[in-house]
Amino acid sequence: MDKKEVWYVFKDGNLLFPQNSDYGAAIRGIVPKSAEVFINLEEHFIFYDERDVCHVLYLEADRLVPKLNDWQSIPFRTLLGSLNAPHLEGPEWQALSRCLRAFHTAQWRQASRFCGSCGAPQDDVMDELARQCSRCGRREYPRIAPAVIVAITDEEDRLLLAHNSKFKHNMYALVAGFVEAGERLEDTVHREIREEVGVAVESVTYVASQPWPFPASLMLAFEAKYAGGSLRCDGREIIDARWVTPDTLPELPGSGSISRFLIDRWLSRQGYTGPGPGYR
Repeated sequence: MDKKEVWYVFKDGNLLFPQNSDYGAAIRGIVPKSAEVFINLEEHFIFYDERDVCHVLYLEADRLVPKLNDWQSIPFRTLLGSLNAPHLEGPEWQALSRCLRAFHTAQWRQASRFCGSCGAPQDDVMDELARQCSRCGRREYPRIAPAVIVAITDEEDRLLLAHNSKFKHNMYALVAGFVEAGERLEDTVHREIREEVGVAVESVTYVASQPWPFPASLMLAFEAKYAGGSLRCDGREIIDARWVTPDTLPELPGSGSISRFLIDRWLSRQGYTGPGPGYR
């Protein structure tokens, strides 16, 4: 069976789609009229999945393509944060996963135009998702940065939430951090918690994972039990941390994040089914 050709169009971190479409269709991959207009643009590339040929166009903010002037747009991070992504399964997850792959790969391709060894321009490799230096032949592949995120509970089943200095408003989330070279995931869990909030944990258990292309991350979710120590924020990345109950929740991350997935998982164990204080 011939593969269908679908398109993903991004501009400056936004997902674009025609006026007569919607972002649901854009996540699944659109089939725009007059697609040949886009094929010869230097920002265009192709990858393949089991079902379709996937065309991707990733444009910088100042790039003008008249054909796109009347298209709608939505910030991709906002869109992803609004979806119950960790809960998706089957065709819904397959569609979102492919869109995430398109966005992640497009960002990597934009950042890897030149060889990291000799500085010469790089070209797309036709038989795999890679770029190859036109001078020295070095190949580069999309980079993935693994990171852990941890739901920590104490003996009273309170949840530890932290406020990062980069968060907007007064949002609190779970402790998270990138895996360093030579570390096991379990080592990262213990180190990040110790560095950011000063406590020790035990009974570390893996729960789930989620691609999160901000930037190029694979989030690996864990649960852990408080084992000792006093809360002590690092003052640079984490500026406040607190133990909360379902009735004392602050502002939380969007439903599409795996942080929220873990928080809701903790809430559900206590009979709460909603996203905020007082839900039952």
